[in-house]
Amino acid sequence: MAAELEHIIHNLKECFDGKPWYGISMMEKLNAIPCEIVNNEKYKSKSIAVLVQHVINWRIFLLKKLDGDADYDLKIDSPEDWSEVYVKDQQEWDALKIKLVESQENLLGKLAVETEELLKKQVPGKKYTFLPILTSISQHDIYHLGQIAMLKAMHKG
Repeated sequence: MAAELEHIIHNLKECFDGKPWYGISMMEKLNAIPCEIVNNEKYKSKSIAVLVQHVINWRIFLLKKLDGDADYDLKIDSPEDWSEVYVKDQQEWDALKIKLVESQENLLGKLAVETEELLKKQVPGKKYTFLPILTSISQHDIYHLGQIAMLKAMHKG
């Protein structure tokens, strides 16, 4: 594994459950959120639960593409991109977080056995290579982590 892919993997880990320079990681933030507020919609009709599922959906997209699935697609702003999710209780909130952790572990597992050549390969069924999507997946997580943090902050009072 060479420098660029190592950097991508490091960023994915740091953002997800590490000690990122900007503050709190995804899992630290999610684990501090009570299940009672994860369905509240205040930010463009997106709840914390929906944002978490959205992050999972993009990891699933990457996993399918890394497996060579040219037919699988995730159209931006489609129902598959923004899945409807309603968490009924703590058990369902924990299950959603476990699903996120599993998608992270599966992605890291696939990337761990890859070489730098992966970054030059075309994403099956797409017109771009793996480099831009893998480089930006942690940025995508951070963006939605900010939304999650804002939603949690709105429920403090």
